[in-house]
Amino acid sequence: MKFFWLLIYNVLLYPIFFVIAVLLFPFNYKIRTGLLGRYHSLKELKKFQNTNSFSDVYWFHVSSFGEFQQIESIISNIKNSNANAGILVSFFSPSGYNNVDNNNIDCKIYLPFDFFWSVFRSLKVVKPKKIIFASYDIWPNILLMARFLHIDTVLISARIHNDSFKLRALGKSIYRAIYSLIDEIFTVNNHDLENIKLIIPNKKVEAMGNPRFDIALEKESNVKIKFDIDYKLKNKLFLFASLWPEDDAILFPKIFDLLDSNNDTKIILIPHELSDKSINYYQKQASRKNVSSIVIEDYVDLSDLKERVVIVNAMGILYKLYWQTYISYIGGGFSKNGIHNVMEPAVASNPIIFGPNYSNGNFLEAEELLSTSSAFTVKSNLGLMEVLDKLNDVNVYNLASTSSRRSMESNMGSTKKLLSRIVE
Repeated sequence: MKFFWLLIYNVLLYPIFFVIAVLLFPFNYKIRTGLLGRYHSLKELKKFQNTNSFSDVYWFHVSSFGEFQQIESIISNIKNSNANAGILVSFFSPSGYNNVDNNNIDCKIYLPFDFFWSVFRSLKVVKPKKIIFASYDIWPNILLMARFLHIDTVLISARIHNDSFKLRALGKSIYRAIYSLIDEIFTVNNHDLENIKLIIPNKKVEAMGNPRFDIALEKESNVKIKFDIDYKLKNKLFLFASLWPEDDAILFPKIFDLLDSNNDTKIILIPHELSDKSINYYQKQASRKNVSSIVIEDYVDLSDLKERVVIVNAMGILYKLYWQTYISYIGGGFSKNGIHNVMEPAVASNPIIFGPNYSNGNFLEAEELLSTSSAFTVKSNLGLMEVLDKLNDVNVYNLASTSSRRSMESNMGSTKKLLSRIVE
């Protein structure tokens, strides 16, 4: 069956995927950017190979910005321990490629087209020691060509939820063919391990934890302003992060009622998709409520701002803002995409609120935070207000705040374990 599915993928599925992308090229910015980036990937790889003489090259692949966090602490540790090791990172989406700026990356590209010939040429140019995939974005022909060229492949932070297509009869058959091509698979936990075993029982799989916990805690050293709980209780800064349109529909205009409770209160709004459209939308919402607003494009001390609504139009500063935040709402829970990263606000001792759909890649972290009363899920704007009212109790707030941090600290150590297996 393995060869059957690989044949279907190469003859039917990927060509159709490619043709659709080409047809949408003139109309969709993301698709257009991705296709052009892939077209130039081989040239970038040749340039990288011709201008460097690394003893070993580690090729990491991630889908986007969020998945990059799975590997960030690993690549920094590789570079710190071996300056002669080259780090190549490929991205599937423009949101990752355009927004990741990391000094430990020696070469950044879009993932090459997953055709036999393009993958073969790319791997022959670079000759990586290992290819490491993060979470879920794995491509059959890269795996197949890596095996043909005797290049080891690793999947880290693998996760499979109980309702995943991969666990249905057809999904099992397809993914058994894919997973069989990977040399080593490391899951986040035993739950994911058992689910992968349902797909490919004879495969050696190990639970290694989630390196995102480590990087979330490591980022703390970059934070200069760390306000204590007393400050947060007095200056109530409500942060609404990674907001989708579905979140907006639920939250507005009710959240502006928060500004009536305390003159020091501010609302920080951060859309999932940074764009002029989303920024303008938030500005109009504030204007309709006769509330002053400001757009920031860099990290600032929020207490210095006179405006009551702060709109963030910048990547890479969110984890710093959590340290000033009283309570964090994490978006995505009212959309089919599910909630975004809950680790960074938890590290900053934030009580966390999100919508009902959290059964995605952040499911287990969300479940743990819910079980320790440091996170709360809501189904409406009225539910949101009820939770916020509950958190006005100092005892409830302190419990949620301290429990958030404690749950993150208890999950550290994945990076070290994964590093020992990747760099052998």
